[in-house]
Amino acid sequence: MKWSTNKLLYRDAFLCTVMTFIVAGLLYFVFVNLSIIDPFEKAFKDFKFTDIFYSKRLDKEQLNDKIILVNIKHADRFQLSRTITEIQKQKPKVIGVDIIFKDRKLEFTDSILKHLLVENKNIVTAYYHENDSIVYNHNYFKVKDEKKGYINLNLKGQNTVIRDFIGVKGKDNKEYAFAVQLALNAGYIDKEYASKELKKPIPINYIGNQDVFLNFDIDKISSSDKIPALKDAVVILGYFGDGKEEFDIEDRHFTPLNEEWVGRAVPDTYGVVVHANILNMLSKQNLIYRVTVFSTYLIAFILCFFTIFFAMKLYKRSSFIFDITEKIVQLVLSVVFLYLALLLLQVNVYISVVPIILLCLLGIEMIDYYEYLVRYLNKKFKWESHLL
Repeated sequence: MKWSTNKLLYRDAFLCTVMTFIVAGLLYFVFVNLSIIDPFEKAFKDFKFTDIFYSKRLDKEQLNDKIILVNIKHADRFQLSRTITEIQKQKPKVIGVDIIFKDRKLEFTDSILKHLLVENKNIVTAYYHENDSIVYNHNYFKVKDEKKGYINLNLKGQNTVIRDFIGVKGKDNKEYAFAVQLALNAGYIDKEYASKELKKPIPINYIGNQDVFLNFDIDKISSSDKIPALKDAVVILGYFGDGKEEFDIEDRHFTPLNEEWVGRAVPDTYGVVVHANILNMLSKQNLIYRVTVFSTYLIAFILCFFTIFFAMKLYKRSSFIFDITEKIVQLVLSVVFLYLALLLLQVNVYISVVPIILLCLLGIEMIDYYEYLVRYLNKKFKWESHLL
């Protein structure tokens, strides 16, 4: 059967794409199984090209003045109780307490704190999972029908950078993340929405660090008679620095907000600020849609096919021009695909662009090897090819 020139080109592009995927799979298998390159693998896992989007996201118009952070520093329980009392006077929607009271301390201060937790139904408390156990507040502080949420941020399989969160988990989807519990009690979402949308890992739509939220020191709250901004707001009490942030890593995490994209040395964002970013996303129901792995590789296959198709046409026309423009084309493709991925992120669509870029670049490199293969097949079996 004699193939037409166009059909041969389509067949060659398809087979070269399949060859590219096979070689890429083998390289990946070798890459992840060689211990000598573990540090490089970890460095790449800690970096995503989309981190550039968040680290340079400085749009102050996104400031959410209905989510207010209060820095508790290292306040004692009496000062915390006084602060909660002052905040309640301003009639906030919800107060989130990102603190675990694991032990009893002074009877007097503990009794005041317990009274506040019992009497105020708009307070959300915290707990966290630790290995196979759960760490709650001390039994003394437990309240009937207590509204609580887990504050764990490091997901299983997620590396040091906090990019995703799971909003609902546990048996019968009865456990809510701290930010989700705040959103439920503030009326931003309902339980049906949470159970339906928040069971799987979801990219966190970061709008910025603590500067994009109204924030106060605990001393400011305690000493002020009235702070109108607190009315109808969600107020979150948590720790975010004690004046020595450069050396302070208490409850700090690596996030895409870090301006150091690779080789991060110092955690950049406090846990309470991560919760605030999640809450902001939920308050606007502004979730990011993650393109599935299957869809990502399907898109990669299609784009790789067309990249190879046009590269083969150029290669056939002039191998000299192909050789001198190959690296330029690869650079342009990388920039275009990355730019498109960042544009998609602006409309809340997250796609892992690295496999797409790498496969397309590798596909161009594979054309030479594919030509060697078809020359061999032509000698042995009279194999037809557009490249011959």
